[in-house]
Amino acid sequence: MNFYSRRARRIIPALLVMVLLTLAAGAVLLSPEALILLGQQATFSLVGASNIYFWGASGYFSPEAHTQPLLHTWSLGVEEQFYLLWPIALLFMSRTFGLRTGRALFAIFVLIAASFVSIFLLSADFSTFSFFMLPTRAWQLAMGGLLVFLPNLEGKGQSESIKLVGLLLLLAAIFLIEPNATYPGLSALLPAVGTALLIWPTERKTRIASFFGLAPLRYFGRISYSLYLWHWPPMVMYLTWNLSTSLTIPESIALFLFAWGAAHLSWRFVEEPFRRNRISDKRTLAASFVIVCVAASISWTFVMTGGAPNRLDIAGQELSAKMSHEMHEPKRAFCDFRALIEQNLECAPPSENEFHALLMGDSHANHLLRAIQDAFPAVKISTITRSGCRPVVQSAGKQQCVAMYNSFFDDVLPDHRFDAIILSARWRNGEHQNIGKTVDLLGTHTDRLIVLGQTVEYDHPLPELLMANYLPRRSSDVQAFMSKLPEIRDLDQQMARQLSNLPVEYYSMIEAVCPNDKCTVFSPSGIPLVWDYGHFNLSGARLIVERLKGKGFSLP
Repeated sequence: MNFYSRRARRIIPALLVMVLLTLAAGAVLLSPEALILLGQQATFSLVGASNIYFWGASGYFSPEAHTQPLLHTWSLGVEEQFYLLWPIALLFMSRTFGLRTGRALFAIFVLIAASFVSIFLLSADFSTFSFFMLPTRAWQLAMGGLLVFLPNLEGKGQSESIKLVGLLLLLAAIFLIEPNATYPGLSALLPAVGTALLIWPTERKTRIASFFGLAPLRYFGRISYSLYLWHWPPMVMYLTWNLSTSLTIPESIALFLFAWGAAHLSWRFVEEPFRRNRISDKRTLAASFVIVCVAASISWTFVMTGGAPNRLDIAGQELSAKMSHEMHEPKRAFCDFRALIEQNLECAPPSENEFHALLMGDSHANHLLRAIQDAFPAVKISTITRSGCRPVVQSAGKQQCVAMYNSFFDDVLPDHRFDAIILSARWRNGEHQNIGKTVDLLGTHTDRLIVLGQTVEYDHPLPELLMANYLPRRSSDVQAFMSKLPEIRDLDQQMARQLSNLPVEYYSMIEAVCPNDKCTVFSPSGIPLVWDYGHFNLSGARLIVERLKGKGFSLP
């Protein structure tokens, strides 16, 4: 009980203050929809389960990291879950075969090995689970627990050598692990093993220990937990106000100084007083439980009230009511070739008098599906789509994309013929250079080949830009956040020229979204045309398909 009481005094007070102040800032800065998400994040972080929340909320369309104020608490959730179970595991080992035995050491080695191996068993298909969840992270924490059962390092030479190796491994982790590396993986051994070697107890003080014992480093060690808590939320709130996705060097320095100041105050006036209090373990745990429940109830209030829209004026509330993602709920495709490939399903052939079209692409094809189905109800529309996967031969990128389209082109397409094939994708992500080869291949299996160009993209989700008129923001000019538009226009013209001499119908999405150079931001129903940076809401997709029909797009 004393262990859990000390953990509660160490973790909960500073976490509670940071979460409540972040909620207060969110109530001023965030749109109702964003405040709902913050309320969810706060509730899960307070109960030590934010890693579970972010795992469940992760995916292709999940909010970007720089928009989630409490994203960093996922690692605290993993740690709390580990330290909830670790003493129980030690108690079980103690009563089964004793802790100071070879079998206990072997059991811990097995736990570390099993957790580490699970990374490679899960990372291919469950990469977000591997990143966020305890089973694939336990080995990192258990390595620290293992040191308790190992003898202290003896001999100055041995100690100095092992500490130096540990430091070099940490430096290697800093300079060698790339931002886009699969993590955790083999590269995770560098910081985990390096840290374990550095904190392995020694009988004699080493030079590296003397270095880390310098007053400035010891000071940052003391405030490290509060600095961890405060390094992220101020940055997210600033980026939200500034409507930006990155920081300049002066901004980075200013935010670091702010986080440092907040961390020092948190350590001095929150951490230290609570850690030194003399309240009994039972009262500490009971009080912690009650306080966490109250704080979680406060944070969940923002969820229950729909993000507290009453903070806004009447116009802001009316706009906020139309901000949520309008679900497409497409009718079932005549044949889902992705399911055919990945789940070995079968599709019935269309009858001779039915017009059969195939929609190919990524999420920028899928967001048009229901609108196309509604516009041409007599057409049998099949699909092969996957988020992030461009519909081209010799595809590159994600393994699942390459595998799906290679299988389609090599194994499925030769046995099928379509009355029309429609290609739609986020072409600015690359691979449009291969569209000529793709057209040559698909042309032998269809009477008509239709290519839809790259659509408009915003630097931030369009609903958030529209809400800027009613919230504290650096700017509320939507046009100021269309920096990609010149690049997209160039790409549109390039694709039009590239396909002009081929048997292809090309339709410019730029012209459909921005007729006469005036970009439409609302659908006729008053809902934003897109619900994020560039994916159409259902009413927006219907409007764009109608405009494409005015340009000649038709089935059959």
